[in-house]
Amino acid sequence: MLDIGNYATFTERGMKFSQTQASQFAKGVAGDFNPIHDVGGKRFCVPGDLLFAALLSHYGVYQQIHVDLVTLVNADVDIGLPNELLAENEIRDCNDRHLLSLNVSGDNSNDQTFVTSLIMQYVRFSGKTFPDVLVKLMREHNVMINPARPLVIYKDMSLNLDRLHGNNLSLTLDEATIDIDGKKGKVCLQFIIKSDDSIVGQGKKNMLLSGLREFDQQAMDDIVNQYADWKSAYDGVSTSVL
Repeated sequence: MLDIGNYATFTERGMKFSQTQASQFAKGVAGDFNPIHDVGGKRFCVPGDLLFAALLSHYGVYQQIHVDLVTLVNADVDIGLPNELLAENEIRDCNDRHLLSLNVSGDNSNDQTFVTSLIMQYVRFSGKTFPDVLVKLMREHNVMINPARPLVIYKDMSLNLDRLHGNNLSLTLDEATIDIDGKKGKVCLQFIIKSDDSIVGQGKKNMLLSGLREFDQQAMDDIVNQYADWKSAYDGVSTSVL
């Protein structure tokens, strides 16, 4: 079972993430090999999925949850967490910098089996975004990210659950869309949450793309191959450590 405590340090006032914790979560749990999560990277930031997972682990799951990532979060930053959530909450660091907003409503469950299962399924679904979903979407719309700086940033994510219990949870893609505005784009992934064969809720995840240009199959192949090399290198190191 996933233990978020391995990837986040919770304190009396809040939480923080080391580069090692955040990187291990990105690669080992989420299957996210974006170089912005490499330890020592110049543009290092904590994965949005880890922030989302840590909040759910700490507060439990609500029927409606929306997390808006206001800015990139650096490692080793003390993040304050309210003792009790309001309907709308601004999560800030020790310097009062607004990092993200957390809005919740409806019933709440702290059933860790359900919460952990939901987190795992969400993160695994998210880890398939690139290249599985994004490349196809960009090809269809004749745009692509900058090959020299292939940056994709999560903007927000939300869950809408009909019930807060279930077994054998799974997430499946319902619809993927992209809105293009010049060299910028917004990708929206909508998904369905099932327990066995019964639908228990829906979710949505929005991502921001920058530096868009005309789609080039060879350049995109190079990006995908580089991504595969990063994954292969990590898998090789992970195997050798076991």
